[in-house]
Amino acid sequence: MKTKIEDKDIANANGSKLTVFSQMMNLQCELLEELDQGPLPHWRMTSESQHWMKNICQNFRRTIFKSMLKLRPKRKFSWRNYGRSIGLMERYKTFLKKDAPQILQANGFNKKISKKKWAEIKPHLGLKEMRQYYLKILERPANDKTSLRKLFEAILTKVLVNLEKHKEVADFHLANQDAKTAQMFLKGMSEGFTIFLNTEGEFSGDDRRADIHLELLAWQYDIEKMRRSVPQKTRNNLFSEIKKLPEYKNKTQDWFNDVCKDIKLSMGKPGRPWQYSST
Repeated sequence: MKTKIEDKDIANANGSKLTVFSQMMNLQCELLEELDQGPLPHWRMTSESQHWMKNICQNFRRTIFKSMLKLRPKRKFSWRNYGRSIGLMERYKTFLKKDAPQILQANGFNKKISKKKWAEIKPHLGLKEMRQYYLKILERPANDKTSLRKLFEAILTKVLVNLEKHKEVADFHLANQDAKTAQMFLKGMSEGFTIFLNTEGEFSGDDRRADIHLELLAWQYDIEKMRRSVPQKTRNNLFSEIKKLPEYKNKTQDWFNDVCKDIKLSMGKPGRPWQYSST
């Protein structure tokens, strides 16, 4: 009897192995679809997301993205909403330049990885497809020899430059307005700066489950392996692994079961094997 799922069994729609990069990109596609936004440039979803992941994206729409969705243009132009949009962009710039490096460092991404450990995780990262995608975004030839790190830095610079251009356009339009209009814009800009992330880097619209939802999305590959194993792993098995993380060590199994029930993440029942269902 097969006792565990092999990596090749969790694959993209084209039959290739699902990597960390493809999972990340597919998740972005799901979020953009949930927010009624256009597709990612130069990327087509390589696999269909599981229903529980879609449910998390729907939950994000109702919580952390709720305030952002209110900024969509309406018939009557709003200088206050325009200011909020620019404030949101300024906060995103701060996140990329200041918050993100600190978060990565806090999670140990600055620590040196042993050769043995790197050999274990490298095949799952999808570095080749990551490189191909970055070259397309940067409009560089496929045989470009620039290091992946340099390509990532170039992508980041491009994003920051584009955001700065939006701010310059807003400043140009604002310079031709009266004081009352400028006041509305600046008030909106202050509000927009914390409309998505507060100054501590926490989600402003968090329903207090965003962290565990993001954690589950990060574990999606492992979760699907557990759901497909024979006998199928249970929520208890999954939570016993997640509970090793310091932020969840004081959480209870009942709390985790409620989280899974809310997003309809079904797993095996304790005491007997449970047949895997793709739905």
